[in-house]
Amino acid sequence: MFKKLLLLSTILFSVSIYASEHGIFLKTHEAIQKDIAAVEGKIVEALQANGFNILAKKNLETPDFVREDKAEHCGFNAKLIVFSSKEYLDILTKVDNKYLIGGFLRVGIYEDASGVNVSIVDPETISRIIFNDLYENDKEAEYKKIVDSVIKFKKGLLSTLHFIKLGKEVSTPMEPIRDDEDLAESSKDMFMMVGEMTFFNDEDQFPLIYSTTKSINEVKELFVANLKKFKPVEDDVDYRWSPNSTKDLQWKIISEVSSPDGKALLLGFTRPRTEGVSFNIAGASREDETNMCPGIDHAAAYPVEVLLLEEDGKTNVYTQREMFRMDMYYWDAGMAAFMDHMSMPAILDESLQRAILSEEYKD
Repeated sequence: MFKKLLLLSTILFSVSIYASEHGIFLKTHEAIQKDIAAVEGKIVEALQANGFNILAKKNLETPDFVREDKAEHCGFNAKLIVFSSKEYLDILTKVDNKYLIGGFLRVGIYEDASGVNVSIVDPETISRIIFNDLYENDKEAEYKKIVDSVIKFKKGLLSTLHFIKLGKEVSTPMEPIRDDEDLAESSKDMFMMVGEMTFFNDEDQFPLIYSTTKSINEVKELFVANLKKFKPVEDDVDYRWSPNSTKDLQWKIISEVSSPDGKALLLGFTRPRTEGVSFNIAGASREDETNMCPGIDHAAAYPVEVLLLEEDGKTNVYTQREMFRMDMYYWDAGMAAFMDHMSMPAILDESLQRAILSEEYKD
């Protein structure tokens, strides 16, 4: 009986991952009837037992954090696990260290009326996006080979997560969902607002924000020092209510991972108010009386990535333009949500860059 169930599970999983549509998020478990902290513990244990490195685990701020009226609170919680894999890093950086931008693997754990749910950022979908400069520069065979390698890796990751036997096991692509062709050809979702969905074919999407002759470690130490003295500007403070406008807007590095050769470093940033606001926007159109904060199903969207890369004797620093990043992870919030919050991406771009560059920030 066990063999039959395993065969059926394998068939269903194979169908789902080779389908033409791919979600940024992939739900792995739903309706778990356990405490969310216990679920986090089981997942961490399973990942570590299978050779994954845990980089961070944290409680995320939900929309309740940015809602002053407690009558509007949902009471649900969300957690984030950031982890890495040597196998995955080798796949990403074999062609070029710039692809380390996809180096954070992430699990989001969140509550709703059915219980606790688990999703990951789908590494296949991410690889289809970050490597699409190969596809668009006449290297389709190389693009396909890399994606196939990530699909194989993804199978192993799903097997690890499903081994913990919590709630209902699923392999469900979650919004935002895009098809193979759109991902490979960096098709844009919003005409004139976001531009191409590519990191490396459009320099405006993944801009160079800083360049220096300092080493990668020196730049990281500079950023850490700058974070301690960061003070948000007026637009940043006034954008949305939260309990403490100073503390809630402090950026923090929660995770980091290096390329195998040490010539690239990926840093992961987040802060309380930005988490709460983004999940509030992501779920606004789906709210109902049973769930006032459905947007926490996007829990795995964090952290925000900053890449330090050795190039031509310099350390260059890149970070994704926030409008592009929001399109990647929150497109399903809808055009109205993007229009209502058009100023937010630019505020975040400026805030993060001011925080890490301090006096060297250039508008």
